[in-house]
Amino acid sequence: MIPAERILSRPAHVVAALCAMQALVWTLAPALTHSAPPLDVVEMLVWGREGVIATYKHPNLPGLLLEAGRRLSFGMIWPAYLLAQACVAASFIAVWLLGRDLLGAGRALAGTLLLTGIFYYSWPTPEMNHNLMQMPLWAWTCLALWRSVQGGRIVWWLLLGVLAGLSLWAKYSSGLLLAAAGFWILADAQARTHLARIGPWGALAVFATAAAPQALFLVETDFLPFDYALARAGSSRAGGPASFLLTQLADHAVFLLMALVAGLFGRGAVRLAPQEARARRFLLVMGLMPALLAVLIAGAGSMGLKDMWGMPMFNLSGLLLLALLPGRFDIRSCTRIAAMALVLLTLIPAGYAASVLFRAERSDKPSRVVWPQEEIASRLLRGYERETGVKPQIIVGPVWEAGLIALVALGTPSVSIDADERKSPWVQAEDIAQKGALVVWRTGSEPAPGLAALATGRQLRQEVFRWSGAATARPIRMTWTIIPPQAPGTRKSGSEDR
Repeated sequence: MIPAERILSRPAHVVAALCAMQALVWTLAPALTHSAPPLDVVEMLVWGREGVIATYKHPNLPGLLLEAGRRLSFGMIWPAYLLAQACVAASFIAVWLLGRDLLGAGRALAGTLLLTGIFYYSWPTPEMNHNLMQMPLWAWTCLALWRSVQGGRIVWWLLLGVLAGLSLWAKYSSGLLLAAAGFWILADAQARTHLARIGPWGALAVFATAAAPQALFLVETDFLPFDYALARAGSSRAGGPASFLLTQLADHAVFLLMALVAGLFGRGAVRLAPQEARARRFLLVMGLMPALLAVLIAGAGSMGLKDMWGMPMFNLSGLLLLALLPGRFDIRSCTRIAAMALVLLTLIPAGYAASVLFRAERSDKPSRVVWPQEEIASRLLRGYERETGVKPQIIVGPVWEAGLIALVALGTPSVSIDADERKSPWVQAEDIAQKGALVVWRTGSEPAPGLAALATGRQLRQEVFRWSGAATARPIRMTWTIIPPQAPGTRKSGSEDR
């Protein structure tokens, strides 16, 4: 058992240890077991190498950061896992700082440690994506909002504007958090007094400047990412509002069990301090309103909600619980929560790693992270070079199959996703005609129309890849073909190689 005195005497050290352990175990678990990156990592690295600020799906801040990490590490993939955990650790730090302002160091520490019991802070975190990128930006936005109003310092107002703007570079659904922030400013008497000062308007100016490139992209593309979001919301895999709320509750199951074991529930738990009424209202608005807004919008529009869209919405769950149930919190309950967090940070990453390895040995169908990326890429790249005498500058196919190859290939070739210029405007039809392309898709799947048109009339090749030694494991089969580059003398005048 962790010495009780040490828990509350140096809470900042405990938070630092929490962040370090989170980063270590959840970076090692995928780095040591994955033979290919998760789908979202592949997709964002495909976008990131093109330097675009947004795509047909989302804004591209995660892709740009992942590409920066890839370049700094000379093409290695493990920094993607470290960046994901940096997002989680940054969320922990912001929650701890906010909780210390609102509830004091003891409950701030417990509220931060309780987050280890929420599903979103463990199992999904090896897959760096837009939902994960939102988590620290939402947490730090809440901290900056509270400190802006409490202290009135212009630096916090300006930081609030920066964070609010960057949140829209992570995902446009961050507008839900910003709506909650706007509501709280108008509803809170002290916050309203600041509207007569320069702080909020400076924050608004900085926010508008930061968000302007994303707004311009939306206008220029006729709000293309919203079409994608609506399609996702209307898919059969998106549940209704009730299903979304029930799933979020289920994702808090271990969190609630930790609180129960720690003794936070029971007689005398609801002993609300009058001086904390304003802090409770802040936590209720910022901790619950984004999810409730999502449910109301989905219900009004008869749309579905993907469960993972809730990932950034519950940074404040631990603080909110301790604000509403402060009566039974003491040094013993905090110690129990710390001990349980330590157990979770040991067992869950080990279970994750074991599940990847076990599935690779027992399943007949591979998860994406056990695909033999190096073998797939090297075999197809060698085939292209053997026939054309050059390395491919463009790889065409579904983002997963084409991206796996492009991330290993020398020369950072561009990926044309499904040969669809709407999905990958950085590759035009004339680029493929002039520079040639390696075209690939998984055998047995129906290629997209543009992909099928490219392959029509060309020699189709097939490759088989083993991904497991198990006798029941079905091999991965890939279909591919080559569009040879034009000879230099046949290219149009003025064209340039990439």
